[in-house]
Amino acid sequence: MTTETIVKLSKRTQNVLKNFATINKSIIIESGSKVRTLSINKNIYASAKVTEKFPREIPIYDLGVFLSGLSLFENPVFDFTHTQKLITRDEVTNATTTFFYDEASIINPTLPTKDIAMPEVDVSFNLRAETLNNILRAAAVYKVEDLCVYNKGEKVHLMVCDKKNETSNTYSVPVGKNEFDTEFCFCFKVENIRILPGDYNVEISSNKISRFKSEGNGVEYFIALEP
Repeated sequence: MTTETIVKLSKRTQNVLKNFATINKSIIIESGSKVRTLSINKNIYASAKVTEKFPREIPIYDLGVFLSGLSLFENPVFDFTHTQKLITRDEVTNATTTFFYDEASIINPTLPTKDIAMPEVDVSFNLRAETLNNILRAAAVYKVEDLCVYNKGEKVHLMVCDKKNETSNTYSVPVGKNEFDTEFCFCFKVENIRILPGDYNVEISSNKISRFKSEGNGVEYFIALEP
């Protein structure tokens, strides 16, 4: 056993994995210090820089089961000595668990070899954690499925609504200034906004892609727009 095969898992990385499990229940944690995932429909891609350095990849078919096992530990430490299984020990209680790796071939979809490059940006704004929370709460209260970003004069607004129903309840809030001097309306499905709580810089391209980037969380999401 060497120090290179021992990894102490931080609470922040555990929270990142919990969030990624909402995007895809399966994951391959790659060797190195970046964790990535891609939704089954390939419309949400997420990546996060983590403090840990994983010495080898971990294919996990059911990330929820894996994380439920970790919830039994206060301070989990991974032992990567074995090639077919992961031994986890609790620094506080010395309890251990054994998790056998799944076959990487059953993890779908396959991650891209490189990170996604953001195309030309048509609108950008800063999204505060409180605003994001209120928008998602409003969508739940009114039971609406759509989140639209549009300009009203020089202001950029976020609004949750039902695009198919002109008389649906709505909730809107200004989030910034329109720096591009163009009219626009870009829409998401609320269910695709599966991001960690926090402040984000949001960029949107007319190529039907957006990026939510958080310096505080060290995480970014690429989320497809609706037609």
